[in-house]
Amino acid sequence: MRIILDTSVIVSGLISPHGSPAQIIAHWRDGAFTLLYTPAILAELEDVLNRAWLKERLIYVPNRIPEFLEAVVVLGERVEGYVNVMGMVRDPFDEMFLIGAKLGRADYLVSVDKDLLVLGAFEDTQIVTPAQFLTKLSDLGLSSD
Repeated sequence: MRIILDTSVIVSGLISPHGSPAQIIAHWRDGAFTLLYTPAILAELEDVLNRAWLKERLIYVPNRIPEFLEAVVVLGERVEGYVNVMGMVRDPFDEMFLIGAKLGRADYLVSVDKDLLVLGAFEDTQIVTPAQFLTKLSDLGLSSD
């Protein structure tokens, strides 16, 4: 299974070891799915995780932001290229996730962003909340919940 995780899902999962986002990160680390990322997604993730106000809240990965980013690179799959998705989503900053989903042939894009969720799907990629994605994993027998 090939997945794009919105930055906010990753950040939520790193701030709190409880909840759907943290469970999704744990499943990824256990090999339940392939995490797809583009250079733009990785750059945004690095920028956000290194913001001073957020570092104080990253109790789950204190002082381990570089190691987490390295895990994304090593365990994830980098997809490159460009497809025009202009106008497909209200917020232009969300376009990188649609681009990654298309280029990486993602099965799911997991997000809490209403601008993405309202789409429901983008081509062959289903756009779901973290809770919905955990249900999908459970249905496949990949979740302990």
